[in-house]
Amino acid sequence: MNPIICFIGLDGSGKSTSIGQVYKELKKQGIRVEVVRAAYVVKVMSFFIKTGKRLLLKKDNSPHSGDYKAYLTGMRNQARRKYIYTIFSFLTTCEFKLQIFFNICVKHWLGTTLLVDRYIYDNAVTYAANLGENEEYIERTISGKWKHAPKPDLIIYIKTPVEVCCSRKNDIPDPLYLEIREPLYDALASIYNVRTISGNQPVDSMISEVMATIQPLLMK
Repeated sequence: MNPIICFIGLDGSGKSTSIGQVYKELKKQGIRVEVVRAAYVVKVMSFFIKTGKRLLLKKDNSPHSGDYKAYLTGMRNQARRKYIYTIFSFLTTCEFKLQIFFNICVKHWLGTTLLVDRYIYDNAVTYAANLGENEEYIERTISGKWKHAPKPDLIIYIKTPVEVCCSRKNDIPDPLYLEIREPLYDALASIYNVRTISGNQPVDSMISEVMATIQPLLMK
């Protein structure tokens, strides 16, 4: 069996640390395993998506542009322009589906156990946060837009307080960036079969808990 194990959570929560340690442990066990960074990154349609974002948001076209609240306001205002935003959303969805196919589907078919850092769940949370939506939007997005994406055998939510995440990362545009995402991740965890593990504990304890969660899956 080559399961897909998905890690979700806020930036700075401890996802990457958990994944790195699990990867090392599974390699020691002789398991064919790979870490997949499944966060949405513009590649194939870079020109069209970046151009569309500049047209939509003008100068505040990135959450790291210097004024996160202005970016958020701009994104939500432009989302009301249904025609333009629908085209932009369609392009980004096509891009992400291509990445899912090559980074997850193909590798899974080849018999590799995948440790997925961010996935469709994080994508749905990001869209919901940007648009001011709630858990119902997340459910609709995952069951609609992402209904054909491979479903993970296990979802692990590394839950860490916002202030702790901010203390670990120096590239978070604004605490608000995490504050609006935290309740969405909590809601997502209650909707799906998610195992929640505290990221606000000693690393060794966190990794032990993660491995205890994963090991039964590997023994099936």
